[in-house]
Amino acid sequence: MKLLKNTREKVLKASRAYYAHRAYYEDLLIQRQHRFAEANKRELNFLEHAFSAQATRPIKKILDVACGSGRHVFGLAKLGYECTGLDYTPERIQIAKERAKREGVSVKLLQGDATRLDHEDEFDAVLALYVLFLLPNDDDVLRCLCLIHRALRSGGVLVCNVGNPFYKGKHWFSLNAIYEGLSVIEDRAPGMHSTEVGRLRDFDPMHGVAWWQETSIIEASDGIHIFRDRERLRLFTYWDIVHYLQVAGFKEVKCYPDWETNPRKKPKAETLVFVSRKD
Repeated sequence: MKLLKNTREKVLKASRAYYAHRAYYEDLLIQRQHRFAEANKRELNFLEHAFSAQATRPIKKILDVACGSGRHVFGLAKLGYECTGLDYTPERIQIAKERAKREGVSVKLLQGDATRLDHEDEFDAVLALYVLFLLPNDDDVLRCLCLIHRALRSGGVLVCNVGNPFYKGKHWFSLNAIYEGLSVIEDRAPGMHSTEVGRLRDFDPMHGVAWWQETSIIEASDGIHIFRDRERLRLFTYWDIVHYLQVAGFKEVKCYPDWETNPRKKPKAETLVFVSRKD
């Protein structure tokens, strides 16, 4: 298999194209499909639990460094938190702004890079959800976590998550799926049908990095749309994330399986959720 050149610029360009193509239709799916609403409710409940259980300061001001179309920051803003959402893809920020206007939600929304945060002792909590595995390289992961540590106030918390590559069930983000080399995911919602066919383009088992090529076919009221993209995926282990959090300066690190509120060490779960406090 021919190795792809893994430059930072190539990764960022691929990631931006991938999410720009899906921004509008992903937002429609999230709003129309029941399972997304249930997942969002569960995640918001977990976040509030993490804030109360792990922070040693009142949580009022929150930064989401990969807010996407805004589902977490909107939910938290409706609960009374002061929220700022940041995302690398301008198209997703524009959709989030339009949604905020429709729903009458007050949220600060900015386009920006999670590895170039310019905040110091400003937030009580920071979210880095569904983003660490997309960053261009491990140096950027550490840089992002260090900047988040700087952005937090003492006693504040970071909540981040990754897919577990050793999960044995049916999950596209696992070593089983990677080695099978092909994934087909279908989603249906009122007025929409989405089919995503993913195929392994390249895999470096030494560094846990895969390039994934994906074709998406979206049938919607405005026609049939076909998007072809590729994306770099970093398969982090439990120990990888613990190591980077500790190097970034976080002393208290707890891991929760699949948004459950009972922490475990090295949990066997599809998603590993980490809550870390700044002393």
